[in-house]
Amino acid sequence: MLHKMGLYEEPFQSIVAGKKVIEIRLNDEKRQAVQVDDLIEFTNLSTDEQVIVRVLERQAFNDFQSLYENVSLEQIDCIGWTMNDLLKATYTIYSRESEKQFGALALTIERNL
Repeated sequence: MLHKMGLYEEPFQSIVAGKKVIEIRLNDEKRQAVQVDDLIEFTNLSTDEQVIVRVLERQAFNDFQSLYENVSLEQIDCIGWTMNDLLKATYTIYSRESEKQFGALALTIERNL
């Protein structure tokens, strides 16, 4: 199955460069449908450039802090970030209320060349 999602410039380019191999999302209804071996077409929200990736693994967590405690900062291209940095950036995109409702999702991906 093919899923379509948008990304801001920096994480999009990080995926294109192969630096970011785990995509972090809210585990809402749309993301609950994403399964291993599915494809995701990411669209750069600034340029409309697209990249397709394959889902290798999906891990659901109760919250973003638990997720960040269980993934390598290198895999999300956030080397040097503190937990506070990660959560602050996350909560500019997702609300704490939606986090409590849906939880967090880590999708391990690879570029589909």
